[in-house]
Amino acid sequence: MLSVSVVVPVRNATRTLPHCLAALERLEPAPAEILLVDNGSTDGSLQLLRAFARDRAAERAQVLEEPRRGAAAARNAGIRVAKGEVLAFTDADCAPDPCWLRHVTGPFVDPTVGAVAGRVVAAPAASTLELFSALYTLQLPARPARRRHWTPWEGGYPTANFAIRRALAQELEGFDENVGIYGEDYDLCARLYALGAEIVYVTEARVAHHHRTTLAGLLRQAFGFGRSHPYLLRRHTARGLWMDLPWHSLAWSDCPIRAWLDLASADKKVLAIVLLGALYGPVLLLLPLYAVWLAVAAGRRARRVGVPASPAAAVGLAGLLVLKSAAMTAGRWWGSVKYGTVCF
Repeated sequence: MLSVSVVVPVRNATRTLPHCLAALERLEPAPAEILLVDNGSTDGSLQLLRAFARDRAAERAQVLEEPRRGAAAARNAGIRVAKGEVLAFTDADCAPDPCWLRHVTGPFVDPTVGAVAGRVVAAPAASTLELFSALYTLQLPARPARRRHWTPWEGGYPTANFAIRRALAQELEGFDENVGIYGEDYDLCARLYALGAEIVYVTEARVAHHHRTTLAGLLRQAFGFGRSHPYLLRRHTARGLWMDLPWHSLAWSDCPIRAWLDLASADKKVLAIVLLGALYGPVLLLLPLYAVWLAVAAGRRARRVGVPASPAAAVGLAGLLVLKSAAMTAGRWWGSVKYGTVCF
């Protein structure tokens, strides 16, 4: 097995950090080193990291401090000092399975594989908001895959569960710290493909993710995801149209303009009903019908994962879906203006 350096960026994570550290200690086989990079925590996270390194895994754990804000800067600090042949990334709100490293490093026996991504599953939800995130956030495929290029629809993977050859990470000069706190992982994937490397997605390599617990945090995350989409589109596509429509998706790679349009999201449908209702009032009667349909669909999705939702919870899930999609649309509009591309 290749030697592995695990890199974990940390900022104000006392709620989830103990779960993460306990999971890292249970990894089998153990990594060559664990690099815990504090990114200016003010809530006691740094003290937890130091105690872990001192009392539990002093021979292989190291605490770094990176004052420049952002997960990209923190991960880059880990890349600069890592000694392992493979860098395995996860986050302070994640808990890897004990066999995570075995699965995430296996595909590297193929020299054409530059990186390996694993599946992110939700930790048990304690509230309707956490259940919503478990159902609608970081929904990675259930089947393995092998990718060779990035498009707005495929080829990007989150660093919550991601491993890359150290030599390639250094050749790429790590993560782009100008992207912000969202999108730097997908940007790294796109640049990796440009070098001719492949990314393998392995469903057996799993980490449990603790989702946002506040509405403000959920909406900030959605806005950030949306803001990153125009940046990625501008940087990694020369032309092409990607359009999501209700019950259908369209990709036109030779389109002379560069655009990514999501016309199937819940907020777009609500907006369409309102605009049509302004022209013809009775159309507004579709709003309560659509709300009921969203609630029923959300309840069915919850039951499919074994978490039955009450009618009130289903209504709450439906409302959160509209709010999240609206926040992501706002982020896309903001990013479209900033980066000079069409993405909404």
